[in-house]
Amino acid sequence: MKKIITAISLLFTILLIACALFYSRYQSFVSVERVQTEHVLTVASGDTAQSIANSLIVDQDFESKVFLRLFFKQHPSTTNIKLGSYKVTAGWDFKTLFEHLVSGDEFQHKITFIEGSTFKEWRKQLSQASGVIDDTADLSEQEIAQLLNIDNPKLEGLMLPETYFYPEGTLVSALYLKSHKKLQAYLNEVWETRDKKLPLKSPYEALILASIIEKETGLESERTTVGSVFINRLNKRMRLQTDPTVIYGMGDDYKGNIRRKHLRQRTDYNTYVIRGLPPTPIAMVGKTSIDAALHPATTSYLYFVASGDGGHYFSKNLKEHNRAVRKYILKK
Repeated sequence: MKKIITAISLLFTILLIACALFYSRYQSFVSVERVQTEHVLTVASGDTAQSIANSLIVDQDFESKVFLRLFFKQHPSTTNIKLGSYKVTAGWDFKTLFEHLVSGDEFQHKITFIEGSTFKEWRKQLSQASGVIDDTADLSEQEIAQLLNIDNPKLEGLMLPETYFYPEGTLVSALYLKSHKKLQAYLNEVWETRDKKLPLKSPYEALILASIIEKETGLESERTTVGSVFINRLNKRMRLQTDPTVIYGMGDDYKGNIRRKHLRQRTDYNTYVIRGLPPTPIAMVGKTSIDAALHPATTSYLYFVASGDGGHYFSKNLKEHNRAVRKYILKK
């Protein structure tokens, strides 16, 4: 009887040691650093927690398969992974990784469009952006407008320049559409509160004027004053005579400076030649420029010239303006 008890005790001790060894090896298995480098992991349709785990195990022997099965039984919620792209960090073990994949907290790429940039510049920027699928690369501007269901073949000015966040695999057309809808929502909202005596017939005309304001000054503090100059000139049926419209009309012929011959050259956009507003916006505009177009300051200014400090000197008549030109431009 004593021998039997001793044998049972020995067997029990061996079993305890075996269990302790098994548990120790299991703990080592689940706590080992599975993510070797920081990267974006995309969980696609058909991917499972099991398949992702298998891809992280170098030697898939019998022991690792048993440990993996035990891990998912111990942590059943880790199998509820969600589709999407996730930023994973080097050093993560199975538990940390799958908790992240279950959270649905997708990694977001970021892109910033600058106020005053053009649609052509947006296309180039998006062609080099990470995480996007460019479904517009082979399309013309008019074809992109049709894809977005925008009833205008010219997309200049029809998108809001801001910082946008997006998940891996986002279509370029989806980003265009998102920014277009944000622009339209804000433009329509501000249009309803506009100064009613403005010589602007539609929100689109307001957008055209806003784009000129956007290109004329980078100072938010003077945009409403710049806006007042153009409103005053429109009311007096004076030509707007603004250089950014000349540059836009020149297209690829613009090489960094404007000569007198360019001011006389007739294009659809040259406001030294045409009367009123150009046919479309000349850039993507921010909210402050839209505000300035629809809520300009009340002034008697008809002219302005760059003062050399980032701002402008404003004049009420041509004589005063010519003096300012001699002071700030010709002397320099």
